Amino acid sequence: MTDTFGKNAALKRFKKIPVYVVEEHNEALQFIYSAIGGKKLPVEGNTLVHLDAHPDMLIDRMLSGHEARAGKSVLPLLQIENWIVPAAAAGHIGRVLWLRPPWARQFTDGTRRINVGDHPATGLLRVDSKEPYYLSDALYSSDLLNAKEFTFTVAELSNVNSEHYVDEFAKNLHISEPYVLDIDLDFFSTGNPFLSLYEDIGLYDRLEPIFSFELPADDDEQTVEKVIALRERQLQELEHLFQFLEEHNTLEDYEGEKTDLFRRVSNLAEVVRAEAERLSDSPDWWAVFAAGCTRDNGGLPYHISSQQEIEHYVRGTLKLLLSRLPQPILVTVARSTDDGYCPPDQFATSKTKSMGPNKQFSPSIGGDWGQMRIEVATLVGQR
Repeated sequence: MTDTFGKNAALKRFKKIPVYVVEEHNEALQFIYSAIGGKKLPVEGNTLVHLDAHPDMLIDRMLSGHEARAGKSVLPLLQIENWIVPAAAAGHIGRVLWLRPPWARQFTDGTRRINVGDHPATGLLRVDSKEPYYLSDALYSSDLLNAKEFTFTVAELSNVNSEHYVDEFAKNLHISEPYVLDIDLDFFSTGNPFLSLYEDIGLYDRLEPIFSFELPADDDEQTVEKVIALRERQLQELEHLFQFLEEHNTLEDYEGEKTDLFRRVSNLAEVVRAEAERLSDSPDWWAVFAAGCTRDNGGLPYHISSQQEIEHYVRGTLKLLLSRLPQPILVTVARSTDDGYCPPDQFATSKTKSMGPNKQFSPSIGGDWGQMRIEVATLVGQR
């Protein structure tokens, strides 16, 4: 504890708490890494307070542990759904608090410790968590090399404008400095861009039986490892099938095994091609594949809030929460409007949109978190 305190005491301070606005959420990590490089954040053990409708806690299945620990060179390899855990693998993030809206239920509430490290046979980054979120992407491994442990807390932040509720909520988070406050606008109103993909043929629902899998009946090691192996084969076969579709637009000359999964994808491809022709369109098979990858565990959260609900959340709950939190080192805000996860008509005219991507918002109040938190809430909620 003394060593950690000493490192934190030697940290430099921003003259004003910077608020970085990005479009895609993974772009926020570059500013966290820059703050580490500039000695504004410690190299290890940072806390990330993450307000989002999505946990963003996946791992790219082909990302190696070596790549995750390679500093800023990992940044171009990350996407919106998988940018946090690689930073934990590098040791930079030691605690993640995912504050979720009521309609986002990808994890159960509570705190768990997760180890992340290299699969001993492949070197690919994996975790030892047996939760469905990780099993569905075959990301579990009981044996890890170069393992780092981090703490992951999930808590529902309800739209309750009550000082007593927020007081208790903030107290139970046990947040202390240094930490990063990270807000995605889709926390307040959540779209699902895949629902509109060939919606007239109900594509999103058609994908579920193709991409779904059965969770293990119990969590004993042998059963889980067997399920992971089966899931890995299923995902690899699906990737090969959709890669072939992307290149040939048909599975007629596919030379792989003609499995039940092949027949299901082949039947789906016929329906998609017919719908695409009706729309004078060419199928985007990787978009179809990406949509399918979200159907394995109940689908993505979807809740379009009214403007009144958004204003109540921002002006009430968010402002109250920020007033109960200690001063963060920096703030990141992700718009998520271009990719359809946050309804653009609700936030497109806000100050965050007019700033352009990857810009720094300089609050007029510097150093005074008691005043600046009001500006952060205004920045998030302004239309």
